[in-house]
Amino acid sequence: MPLSWTQEPLRLFQHLLREADADRLDAEALVEEAHSCGANGLVIMGGGFSAWYPTKVAMQRVNPRMSGDFLGEVLAEAKARGMRVIARLDISKGRAGLEQSHPDALVRDPSGKIATVWGMPQVCATGPIWQDDAFAIIDELVDNYPALDGIFFNYFHVARCYCARCNAVVRDATGTSIPSPGEWVTTYERWRQGYLADYLGRMRDHIHARAPYMAVIPYHHVRDGWDIRRMAEVSDVLAAQISNPLIPNPVDPQPNWTHWAAEEAMTAWALKPDVPPLLFQTTSEVFASRQSAMPDARLQLNILRGTAAGGRVVPAVNGRLHAGDARFVAALRQVGRDIAAHSDWYHGLKPSGRIALLRSEDSRLFGVDAGRMAGAPDGSGHVAEFRGLFEMLSDLGYPLELVLAGALDSETLSRFDLVIAPGVQCLSPEDAALLDDYVADGGVLLATADTGICDADGVPRETPPLSCLRALPGRVRNIDGGYLARRRPDAGGPLEGVAYVAAAGAFWQPFAENGPEDDLFLVGPFVNNAPEFTEVSGPGEAPGKIFKHHGRGRAIWLPWRIGALYGRHGVPEYRAILGELLYEQVGAAPLVHDGGPAVEAVLTAHPLGQVLHLLNRGAVTGRPFSQLSPVAGFEVAVETGAIEVVVLAGEAIAFRRDGRSRLILTVPRLDNYVAVAMIAGTAEEERPA
Repeated sequence: MPLSWTQEPLRLFQHLLREADADRLDAEALVEEAHSCGANGLVIMGGGFSAWYPTKVAMQRVNPRMSGDFLGEVLAEAKARGMRVIARLDISKGRAGLEQSHPDALVRDPSGKIATVWGMPQVCATGPIWQDDAFAIIDELVDNYPALDGIFFNYFHVARCYCARCNAVVRDATGTSIPSPGEWVTTYERWRQGYLADYLGRMRDHIHARAPYMAVIPYHHVRDGWDIRRMAEVSDVLAAQISNPLIPNPVDPQPNWTHWAAEEAMTAWALKPDVPPLLFQTTSEVFASRQSAMPDARLQLNILRGTAAGGRVVPAVNGRLHAGDARFVAALRQVGRDIAAHSDWYHGLKPSGRIALLRSEDSRLFGVDAGRMAGAPDGSGHVAEFRGLFEMLSDLGYPLELVLAGALDSETLSRFDLVIAPGVQCLSPEDAALLDDYVADGGVLLATADTGICDADGVPRETPPLSCLRALPGRVRNIDGGYLARRRPDAGGPLEGVAYVAAAGAFWQPFAENGPEDDLFLVGPFVNNAPEFTEVSGPGEAPGKIFKHHGRGRAIWLPWRIGALYGRHGVPEYRAILGELLYEQVGAAPLVHDGGPAVEAVLTAHPLGQVLHLLNRGAVTGRPFSQLSPVAGFEVAVETGAIEVVVLAGEAIAFRRDGRSRLILTVPRLDNYVAVAMIAGTAEEERPA
């Protein structure tokens, strides 16, 4: 059962304090800074390599700039104002000098030298600091600060260590040696995942035995060595990074794409459906420096994307609120206060859609993405295909939910009219069986690219995993310079009059024979693209859109990377191909507007109706979003039974009904964002203010 307070309306704020910030501690002012941004809780500096309270644990060094008890003073001030407080703990690395006092507790590289991160010695997960000192720190925090609501484990992962102890532990567990640096071996990665989850489970049991109300919150900015499904089971709250800085972390690059915040929120909802996740958003535009301010428009858009998807976005400010480059403060306060002013509408938001998009951590880890958060650089993996299809669904106005490979169940799948498997290279037999049953019971499965080519550990298959698509992806070829020919270019719809769609990238031919419903037949590719020889002729060969019936449902295969190509190149015909398929399988889009591509519309379910966010994402072509241009008036049509509209942010909005199922909203102007609550037929006394 989740801890009850983790389900409350919660708006946290994090001061990433420098040690020097403890010089002139003013607990009241610090808490007021968070409150001024709409927060009702804090994540504050606690312990680990830098202790912000008096400690007797040897591995911790008390912040040398601190006098008194920072943690105790801020905790008392926050609690006096009724705020939740979570202490930040980092046991991943140590201070200079730990090499002499705890040499057996540190990570070793293959040559036996002590490994460092950011110039600090790394702490070995099998050593005495993790096994003894970390539990002693927890005991101090529980004993001395029982008012704490939780512990936040920062940079939490099992570092790759070549010490004699780790070598013995890994060999005993896996029968093999630790791989060389840069070598990606499934067996070892599975061991790291299991060791970390087992350790967190022990830590959570230890904390809950002494303080059952304290939440355990693990965090790593790129989830290095995480099995996110198991980590969800042994944590109380899931946390993720969503910062989207203009210049990503150069050491281990994170995603830099439009829907990162929504992806993380939806992932957490799929794994922990009763507890909203914490999504950490930096206020710095460059990850590696932390000093320059995030542009206002980008900061607000990132926060609202995560919030609209049902996440609790935690602004992470470097130092005090007005330290250094504080240009972001006004924008942060505006969006924070808007969310706080309508906290009842922002509490209980959840993604809701008739379409499920399958996110596969196994494919990210053990497919060609090889564990990269941002995916394979050439866009050949699951990450790029997933993100491109996510973008297309958003652009087409189809709200979606995520389902997680390895955490599927038949009851969840049955809620959806359509499930999309975007280049799920690593598919387990268990998930394949669940998808087969879903289709046999009347569902529709849309698979793309090389779905099912490997098992969950990345081992290539010899037999097809799916009965509804009885084939492996087949021989791959490059189709740059080719075309996909439509069977009926005069059939109407979004592709009316389009005879050929430009083809590119990898293409597979799963089946030897074409079916009567197949379409988008490959013509070419053509080697000679001199204008004198560019005549296209012939009916085409292998289909790029394959239909198969299975039980009461059907499976569709697009054996090319439609999502990755759309994400990289934005070809409108690809969006139209998907739009045509969605219309045929699930009906018209529930959300349509005429605001153009600069307007992003996000529709989320609420217990009393729905909440619609309209976000201005317009930017100079080819440049990351950092500055917006206002969008003139436009209309939005929403499929809803709502009878009343409440504006949460933005100017007054006129609305009217168009038949029984659609509400038409007239938006006079869109600057950064507009938020609207649409109330179903609910009694007046039950409605939020």
